[in-house]
Amino acid sequence: MSMKNFLIGKRKIGMGFAGVVLALALAFGVSCVAAADEGPVLVIYHTNDVHGYAFRETNADGKPTRWGYDYVKAAMDEDDAKNKMLLDAGDVLHGQFFATARRGEFIARVLAMMGYDAIAAGNHDFDYGQDRLISLRDLYRLTFLSANVKRLDGGPPLMPSYVVRDFADLRVGVFGLTTPSTPTSTDPRNVAGLAFGSPEEIARIAGDVVRRLREVEGADIVIALTHLGSEPYCDPSSRTLAREAPGIDLIIDGHSHTELPGGIKVNDTLIVSSGSYLANLGRVQVNRKPGGGYELSARLLPASDSAGAKPNPELSSAMTVLAEELDKELNAVAARAPIDLDGVRANLRRGSTNMGRLICAALIAGTGADVAIINSGLIRDSIPAGDVTKKALLSVLPYPNYVFTVEATGADLLAALNHGLATPGSGAFPQFYGMTVTARKTETVLPDGSKAASFVADAVTIGGRPLDENAKYKVAINDFMYAGGDGYDMFGKYDRHEFGTLEDLFRKFLSEASEADIHAADKGEVLTTN
Repeated sequence: MSMKNFLIGKRKIGMGFAGVVLALALAFGVSCVAAADEGPVLVIYHTNDVHGYAFRETNADGKPTRWGYDYVKAAMDEDDAKNKMLLDAGDVLHGQFFATARRGEFIARVLAMMGYDAIAAGNHDFDYGQDRLISLRDLYRLTFLSANVKRLDGGPPLMPSYVVRDFADLRVGVFGLTTPSTPTSTDPRNVAGLAFGSPEEIARIAGDVVRRLREVEGADIVIALTHLGSEPYCDPSSRTLAREAPGIDLIIDGHSHTELPGGIKVNDTLIVSSGSYLANLGRVQVNRKPGGGYELSARLLPASDSAGAKPNPELSSAMTVLAEELDKELNAVAARAPIDLDGVRANLRRGSTNMGRLICAALIAGTGADVAIINSGLIRDSIPAGDVTKKALLSVLPYPNYVFTVEATGADLLAALNHGLATPGSGAFPQFYGMTVTARKTETVLPDGSKAASFVADAVTIGGRPLDENAKYKVAINDFMYAGGDGYDMFGKYDRHEFGTLEDLFRKFLSEASEADIHAADKGEVLTTN
């Protein structure tokens, strides 16, 4: 038997006496209690769709609702597993103000301090443009992966397809995939000159990479770090990938913000996803089977698990310095509101408010849509007349929702209106602009048999003409609704185009729109109920 050096991390060290004994025992079939009781050979921590939610958050009772990177690092540091990896499935550079304020730089700094082994390039990681993504990657020595992002001119790959990590007695191959919808889920100019492949091509590319990792690189474990999504509207989904590209041990997925508490098994592949916004931290444990091969098990660690924990002090201190720097920007004036804007929850969820109309007017102005409709639940605060700070804008629209447009039929637009109008008091109740609606009061039977007041649209006018159910309208919505959030399941079947975050478009409108346009949205009643 050849006495090869063992590999620890990326450093070779001599086997030493204990290593020789273990090697001889294995060579001659001698049972070794230490090997049998070695515990997991690898523990993988994973995140996805963090969207700039870098800091720990708690609810009114003090219960943690988001981990925060400094608490994630502390949890990893306290794990006594001998081999650990940290992976992210994309959409990490853009979202909340901490991410967008320096076009991803503060987040990149934190990711570097966290020590991520690899990050899948998500569609929103291109939101500052491909050059900025590569600049941040190189400046902070981050490992972004995507096997399906190709240059149309045939030039060198924008980023590596895969990375291999060596441990003492284990070789792990990790490859990345990016959703092929990226050209329509970021500004197309951000990805000019790039191709992302078709769903069929992505499955073929994945199969080729898996074979290379197994046959050429000698990987014992193959991990696909994918920003594809696992829901039915994702094409391809991570479930499809598992079926069509055999040989993947683990898929760590992002894009659809899906929580898979114990993962799901498709054929021989385990698929995991932690949800979004650091509400959970994913943990996958790899154990060696007695008869050979590996067994993987997964669980999600909710942020509440960090109650009573202490953050990693070095990272916490560095993040505090960055946050204090940003506080000056958050308190800077970003726009001006000539009127009070009503974002009161009870008002939004039972009628049209000037805040709702103004946000929808901003969507129309920013996208060229005919009409805009959003769910009231995404609006969380009011704005008094006067100077508007960036912090105030973020308090109104705290979620990193993106604006989509779809070419929808009048029938589906009417269905969306009636769906929202049917549930006054809920976050699904619609705010809209670009159309006027007359609705009559009726009743809805709830699942428990009780009745609740609701509305149904009797007349809808767009551009001065009655809504035509057979016509197509350009409708501005948000990504939450596109994914079927709040029961809006009529838009996801359409091709979509994306136009930045709601907060970006709203801030731009407040800054650039004339007072006449703002007053028009203020006074323009669009919903009449009787």
